[in-house]
Amino acid sequence: MSRISLIILSIFLISSCITPKVYNELLDKHEIAKKNLTKNEKLILELRENLDDKERNITNLNALVEQLRKDSIALNNDLVACQKKYDDLSTTYDLLTSKSSRYMAEKAKETKELLDQLETTQSELFAKEDQLNKSTLELEEKERKLLDSQNELELRSLRVAELEAIINRKDSMVTALKQKISKALIGLEGDGLTIEQRNGKVYISLEEDLLFASGKYEINQTGRQALDKLSDALSYQKDLEILVEGHTDSIPLSGRGLVKDNWDLSVMRATSVVKRLTSNTNLDPTQLIAAGRSEFVPISSNETSEGRGENRRIEMILSPNLDDLFKLLEE
Repeated sequence: MSRISLIILSIFLISSCITPKVYNELLDKHEIAKKNLTKNEKLILELRENLDDKERNITNLNALVEQLRKDSIALNNDLVACQKKYDDLSTTYDLLTSKSSRYMAEKAKETKELLDQLETTQSELFAKEDQLNKSTLELEEKERKLLDSQNELELRSLRVAELEAIINRKDSMVTALKQKISKALIGLEGDGLTIEQRNGKVYISLEEDLLFASGKYEINQTGRQALDKLSDALSYQKDLEILVEGHTDSIPLSGRGLVKDNWDLSVMRATSVVKRLTSNTNLDPTQLIAAGRSEFVPISSNETSEGRGENRRIEMILSPNLDDLFKLLEE
């Protein structure tokens, strides 16, 4: 009977002799054994993979060892060649020494002199080498300073470009502002009012006759209309500083009451203009400054009636806010 037949018969005999409970327990154990077998197979696969990795590492190491062996052989060959050259030189040296032995006594003094010269030359060479090292360090320091200077120059160039951009932006703003004011005050320019743009600012000059009666600081009807138009043009210019200056001629006042002299008159006229401008609630009062200059900043001679009339004026100086420019300059 074959082995398989024996196994089948054994199973049949066993199954016919055991209870179902025992049979089920055997089946469970059989399943557990199959699972353990699967785990062992996976473990064997992992071990085989690790073994493959180790074998690859061993192969790489063997290749490296072989390369090192070849390098060692090459170096050994080089060493042998060098040793042979050294031996040849030694042999040559010994031959020359043996041939020149009879001349050694005569040449001893000369050799000593040559050695002294060699020592002197070496000392000079060392000194020159030290000087060269020092010069090299100085050159490296100069190169570093040059690089720092170039970097600083580039930074300055960038700052100059930023400053120019800010200045150009301010100039454009001032030009647009002058055009807007000129448009708002159309019809008044040349009739007691002038508008100029210079030094990055807008200068508005209003003659006395346009605003005040002689010796008075109360603004007349024409002046109020002109200032109202001007305040409308300025009301949305938040990036401006507005300086209002009162100017007089050189003729002394003998006034009574509040206005006693030209200082009082120039200050009170400037203040009256500021008050009229700020009656426009859209104009920020913190942008305005009132100042009196009396007769000390004339634009014409006070020797003529025409010149004195030109000196009696209100000047408004509109300056763009340069905080960003100053901040950049402080950096």
